[in-house]
Amino acid sequence: MSKLPNATREGLSAEQQNIWDYIFAGRTGGGGPYSMLMHSPAMAEHFAATEDYFRNHSLLPDPDREVIILTAAREVEAHYAWSRHEIRAHKVGIQPQTIEALRARAPLDKFAGREKLLVEFTRTLMHDHVLSDELFARMENEFGPAKFIEAVGLLGHYITIGTVIRMFDVRPPEGSKTF
Repeated sequence: MSKLPNATREGLSAEQQNIWDYIFAGRTGGGGPYSMLMHSPAMAEHFAATEDYFRNHSLLPDPDREVIILTAAREVEAHYAWSRHEIRAHKVGIQPQTIEALRARAPLDKFAGREKLLVEFTRTLMHDHVLSDELFARMENEFGPAKFIEAVGLLGHYITIGTVIRMFDVRPPEGSKTF
């Protein structure tokens, strides 16, 4: 697979190095998608701000976010995103059997409650690009308009991140468990 070389701090202007420093101060794992996104530092800065919003200010609870992210990462086969977010999923209390079901792309009947709704929402929107009226109504009833919109925005963000990971073959850290 073709791949751009990783962006380097040394190849950036002083202003762009400030962006680099901001982004990498809060991220571990060798840069992940930012090793590619930093070829366009201004865009990378906006992606990082969006990610920081979801991580620090989102209305969605941590477990809900991680179910959406893991489902999206698995659907686009973004190994790097999976490896980083599986760690977070464990930390926020997602049960190991749920993580394993997501890893295996298990059918919906292997999930329950809110997790089942989030997996169905994520998979449906990613594959059909639209929700049925019934699924739309369940999401709106469960989350309300603001959290529902955030779920859509989070999914869109991770579809893009997953695409960068796949397109530029961003590898997970050595020894990471993926799928």
